[in-house]
Formats: sequence, C-alpha cells, structure tokens
Amino acid sequence: MALAHTKTRAPRPRAGLLLPRPALLARFHEALQTHRALLLCAPAGYGKTALLTQALAELGDDTAVAWVALDEGDDLGRLLDCLFTAFEPYDPPWRTAPEGLRDAALRGGAELITAADAMANALEACEVAHGLIVLDDAHHLVDTASLQFLDRWLARMGERWRLVLSARHEPALRVARLRATGDLADLGPEQLALAPAEVTQLAHAAGLGDEAAAELYARSQGWAAGLRLALGLSQRDALPAAIDRATFDYLAAEVLDRLDAELRDFLLRTSVLHELDVARCQALGEGAMVATFLAEIERLSLFVTVVDLSPHTLRLHQLFRDMLQLRLRQTQPELHRELLERAAVLESDAQRRHGLLMAAGRPDRAAELLLADAGMLINQLGAQGLLDLAGRFDADFAEVSPELHRVKAVALWTLWEAERAEYHLGRAELLFQARGDTAALRVARAHLAVLLIAQGRLTQAAAILQALDPFDGESRLSGEARRVVLLARCWHALESCHFDAVAPLFEVQLAELLKHPTVEAWYTGVPPPRQISCRGMAAPMERWFRGAMQVVGDRPLPLGVMGYMARAWSLFWQGELAECEQHLARAEADAAWFGRLVIARNHGQALHAMLDLVHGRHESAVALMRLRLAEHVPGYGRWGLWHGIFFCSRMAAACGEVALLDEGLARLVREGAELPDLTAPHRRDPLAGLRARQAELAGRRAEAIALWRALLAEGESADLLGQRAEAQLRLAGALLDDGQPAQAAEALAPALAEHDPGGLLWDVPLMRRMAAHDWGGLLDAAALARLRSWVEALAPLAAGTGESAALAADDRLSQREAEVIAQIAAGASNKHIARALDLSPHTVKRHVANILDKLGLNSRGEAAAWWNRQR
Repeated sequence: MALAHTKTRAPRPRAGLLLPRPALLARFHEALQTHRALLLCAPAGYGKTALLTQALAELGDDTAVAWVALDEGDDLGRLLDCLFTAFEPYDPPWRTAPEGLRDAALRGGAELITAADAMANALEACEVAHGLIVLDDAHHLVDTASLQFLDRWLARMGERWRLVLSARHEPALRVARLRATGDLADLGPEQLALAPAEVTQLAHAAGLGDEAAAELYARSQGWAAGLRLALGLSQRDALPAAIDRATFDYLAAEVLDRLDAELRDFLLRTSVLHELDVARCQALGEGAMVATFLAEIERLSLFVTVVDLSPHTLRLHQLFRDMLQLRLRQTQPELHRELLERAAVLESDAQRRHGLLMAAGRPDRAAELLLADAGMLINQLGAQGLLDLAGRFDADFAEVSPELHRVKAVALWTLWEAERAEYHLGRAELLFQARGDTAALRVARAHLAVLLIAQGRLTQAAAILQALDPFDGESRLSGEARRVVLLARCWHALESCHFDAVAPLFEVQLAELLKHPTVEAWYTGVPPPRQISCRGMAAPMERWFRGAMQVVGDRPLPLGVMGYMARAWSLFWQGELAECEQHLARAEADAAWFGRLVIARNHGQALHAMLDLVHGRHESAVALMRLRLAEHVPGYGRWGLWHGIFFCSRMAAACGEVALLDEGLARLVREGAELPDLTAPHRRDPLAGLRARQAELAGRRAEAIALWRALLAEGESADLLGQRAEAQLRLAGALLDDGQPAQAAEALAPALAEHDPGGLLWDVPLMRRMAAHDWGGLLDAAALARLRSWVEALAPLAAGTGESAALAADDRLSQREAEVIAQIAAGASNKHIARALDLSPHTVKRHVANILDKLGLNSRGEAAAWWNRQR
C-alpha cells in the first residue's frame, strides 16, 4: 500500500499522563452499546483522541479494533486502503481481492454500492465477537465518493460492528437520518470539555488553589489543549483574558522557548515529519541524540501521542506541529524548505510526499517523483488513483509539466482512454522538446508510437519509429525507451501484417525484458492473442511466461492474470487444450479475485469461444462472440472494434452461421472505410478468407477455391489469427470435394510442415476428415503422421469427454487448499498459515476465497466445521 503504516495504528495509552474521566468513558461505552455509530465532534484540542485512547484500553480482548487516522486530501481510494490494512489482523473472508473492491468502488455508480456491500458482508463473516471501527479526523473526508461509500456501508453494517467518527466538524454524511432512526449517538464540545471539577483536579495537581482553578475554567471553558499549556507555564499573570486557538500559538511558543535549546531546535527541525522515530529523524539529518530527545518529548508530555512501539514512534498534536512549522518557516525559511524536501525523500506515502514537496515550493520535483513511481502506483492505487494524485497540482503548473502529462497518459491508457492519452503524450513530447530533455523526449515518443499503433494509425507510428532505431548504435537507446521501442516495433509488424517478423522481434524484446525484472516493464509487454497466434511464437512465449511469473512471485498483480491468459492462448494454438483450459481457469479465478479486469474478460471470452468451437459447441461459441462485441470498450477505438468484428465473423464462418457472417462482412466493410491504414501495402484484401467461406457456404465452390488461392498468394500477410493454415485446410477440403486430390495435398502440405496445429483448429472436423483420407502417397508420410497425431490428441475433446464432471465434495479442493483449510480448522490466522506453508498472505487470502466459493460457505468458522466433519 502506498500509505504510511502509522495511519492504521491506534494511539497507545500513556499511564499517568491522561486525566481519568470515568463519567465520560461510561457515556462513550453506553453509546456504543445502544447505537451503531458514534460521532465525536469538537474543535481541535478537546481531547477526542485522548478519550478514544482511554476507551480502547478498556475494551476486552474479544473486540476487534480497526483504527484509521485520516489526513487532509484523503479520498475514497486511500480510505479503503487504510480500512483494508486495519482489517487485516482479523482475516476477513474476502470473496474479491481488497484491491479489486477498491478499484470497483472508484469506478462509482452501482460498483461503488457493490463494493460497500461486499465489505459489509466480509466484516459480518469475520470470526470476531465484536468490532469497533474508528475514523479519526473524519472531517478530512470531503469527496463525494467517500461520503457515498460510508453512507451505504453504514446502512449495511452488521450488528457486531460499530463505527466511531472523530471530527472537528460534522462530516457531510447522512447523519440526520442516522439520528432520526436512533442509530447515531453524539458527543460534542459540551460533553468533551473538562468540567469545573476536573479543571480543579488538574489545578490542584499543579499546586494551584481553587480560585486559580475557577479562573482557569472561566478563561478556557474546559478546552483541554489551552488548559494544558496554561498549567505548563505556571505563571498565572502571563495568561490572557481568554484561551482559544489564537492564543494557543502564543502559549505554545512560550512553552517552546522555555525548553532546552537543543531540544527546541530538534522539535523545530523534525516538525516537517508526520511521525517521529529514530530512523526517520536520523535520515533527516539529526545526530546521535535522537533517542534521548524523543524520550524527553514523551516525558514532558509535549502534545505527543505514541502511535507505535516497534519502532518507537511519536506523533505531535497537529496544533503543536503547526505552531512549530510556523516558527521554523518564519525564522529559517531556507532550512524549512530544505527539510521539507528531505522529508519527502523519506516518505513512502505518495500523498504525504506530494504535500511535503508542494509545501516546499517544489511541484516540479513532486511531478518527477510521481512519474518515476507511476508504474508502482498504478498497481497500488489503480489508474483512477494515479489520476487523482496528478489532479492535486495547480492547473497552471500541470499544463506546462511534461512529467504530469506523461503520468496522465499512463493512467488514461490503462483505462483505454486512447484519445485523451494521446493528447497528454503529445503535450509531453512538445514540452520535453522545448526543455531540451532528449532522453525523456525519446521515451514519450516511444509511448506515443505504441498508442498510435493500438489505434491503427500505422503510418504515423512508423514515422516515429524510423527515428527511434533500437539497433542503431548512434541513437544510444537504453532503458525504458529501448524496451518501449522494441515493443512498438513488434506491434507494428503485427498490425501491418508482417506476421512472420513478429516472433523474431518478440525474441529481441524478451531479451531486453529479462534484463529488467520489474512489474512495470513486463506488464506493458503482455502479448495479445493476435500476436500469440503468429508462427514461431510458442517457444518465446514459454520463456516469457516463466519470466513473468518470476516477476509476479506471490504478489496479487494483474500481470499474473494476463500471464496465465497469454499462456493459455499459446497452449491453445499448440493444440494442448487440456493444459490450456487449466491456465484459462487459473487466469479467470485470479481475475475474479481482482474484481474486474476488462482486458482479461475480453481475451477470456474469445478463448472460451475457440474452445467451444473445438468441442463442437457452436451455439455457445457464437453467443460468446456476440457478447464480446456487445461489451466492446469504446476506448479500444475503431481499430479494436474492426478486429473484434473480424474475430466474430471468423467464428460465424467456422460455425456455419451464414446470417451472422453476412452481417459481419457488411460491418467490416463499413468500419474499414474509416481506417486508412487497415490495408497494408502488401495485403490486397483482408476479407478474402471470409468471402471464400461465404461462397463455400452458399454452394459456390469454384468461387471459394479462387478466393482461397488469392488469399494464400499473399503469403504471410494472410495469417491474421491463424487464417493462412485455416485457408490451406479449407482449400484442401474444397479441392478434394472437387475431385482434385493432388492439388488438395499440395494445398494442405504447408500447414502440416508446422510444429503445431495453429490455425487448423478453426475446423477440427475437417482436420479429422483430412487425417482419415487415403492420400495414396500424395502427402508426405511424416506430415500425415503429424496431422493424425494432432487429431488423436483432440479426439477425447471432440468426443465431448472434455466436459468436467461434477466433483465429489472431498475432491473439490486442491492439495494446497486442503492444507489451508486444515490450518484454518486448527485456529491459525492468515499470517500464521502463510508462514507455515511458505506462502504470501495475499495467496492465503486467495485460497480462503476459493475454499469458501467451492464449498458454498460464508466464513472461516464454517470452513473449519466442514473440515472437521470431513475428518
């Protein structure tokens, strides 16, 4: 997660430093007994956090506590990331990955509601007796999406969980409705303020009498922060007539000036940090006295909260920290800016880092770091989360920042917003060029080439790639620029129908990828199905898959989904259908865990249709193709739409669906008229194969034979999605039917010279017929044996035995899942299971979700009971 871990750590109780308030604590606990939500609403310094700290310390061990400290600018994505982290110790039985739920919620609308309900269901299925969720500083939640999510979540939250909102002012939730239904309790300034008796108790402890106590109460009206400072001064005549926020800074400064000079300077310098621990302070530039200073700050109770014990971590009260930074900024402005920049380098939380650099007046540096981390952040925050971070910059600065334009392009490309992504890449290119940044300009141009190719604008892309030759030693392309250019050249060969050049180019691209084992590099280079169908791709695809899986490891990443999907396609074209189905099932299970991966669904639908075709399930295959077209993502553009219609039309042709084939051909002609680069210079008619099949289905065999011959005469350019081998097979069948066996053998022989069946799988019944035919020596014996071995491997599947039978209850779980459920039944947490089985916690969560889905269960407790019954 790209957030500070201290955001999900509840403050630690500090014995002897907090005034006991039994009446207020009793009211707090009573409110949670009778209401689903509690709102602590009062200005800063009224002791909200102190009350929560004491209340949490009194809760029993059977109460789960999830604490989230919100910061200014936190949005729905960060809120959910914090909540998922806070819930982690209690092992919610997620049915969809938390990352997938977050991404769904960020898409808004019905998906936001679905995500809120999924979270409520997972929490209700937690194996905890009671749960308390605390959102501290909830007034920072101002974005509409966060408020909508919380409103829905509150409405669906189960009876075992309670929510506490601590805020300086009432958040814009539907609290009025909650009050009206009796679901919300309120504790405001009147209840949180110290009573006269409590002020007297504090005054007596400081050696003051009743009269001084009464005067303190009159001036402070029970405001805890002001009282604490006033008592620390121990100079009654120095007090102003009233104590409020305006005087707090003065009083705090008085306290600061009375500290030892070294401690005071330490506080000023480290006030740029959100939290203080030894490592961070020393990395900021502090010396060997850090641990001593931190201990003294805690001993003096200088408006500090302990948020972690390992490492020992303190957080200054925001009022006090604001005052310190104001003093530092006024007295040493250059040092303040320098320290803010240093703190930003140390900050792992992307949003906090952004805030520090903006406060230092360095939006340029913030933009540079955001671009450098864009690949990581898009995996952590999603594309919309990355766009939200880019949107925090001043509009005027954003317009002239090439780094921000590239960040936006990366995010928009992931969302398939091609036109908007192209605009930002174009702006980045112009701005890098004006700056004279040649290296960055090359990267931007390389990405622009990829984007243009994906839209079918091949001529424009070729002009860019001509100037970016990765094999020209003088260009000195390296790093990201070289990887992206190699990817672009491979895609350009694919889209311009130089299909035989694709695999060699992919080999070079793969060699470069193997030098950079990062998620960002490998995810950009996932081969699409049309590329995988090219001749010679089987061997490099095997190496690519192994490399991708090494990069993924046990992490739950979209790259893993697409890796298994690409491997499944490769196995399909090799005729390894059983293994293909296994990899496809793994990819789809992972995709379901993530929630919604559009591109995985798109590729999966097409592969399922191909498998249905091979199995003879024509109605299902055609239905899937219709659904795939209906779900076409507008951001894919007209180039992607044309190829989608082409795939659907190929399926209609293979299944003998004449009406759908006729409709598809008409649409392809209309759409193709809008795509100037559709017909490559060396490819005359991209629809010749479909027209040949159309003629054959209409009984016009001679016309079909002529069209197939014309198609095959084009050579490699005919081989879109295995069309060349399919045409050779169909031509051979037509020639046999026409009484020309010698010419049929001549037509079929090139397809049998390949290592894999490939495009022959478009017509398995015809493959079987060709294998059974007595060729009388017209076909080479080795080629015929190869064809028969392919058919034999497909025979069980063609006979329908590939349908999976219903599994017995004891056989529904894999060996690893059985090991996980046994650990659950033994009472182990996800983290303990991970350690015991040498798995990552994310992988354990996946196994738990699979177990619950397969067995139709709702919770870990039900899973444990099922396992014990089986035993």
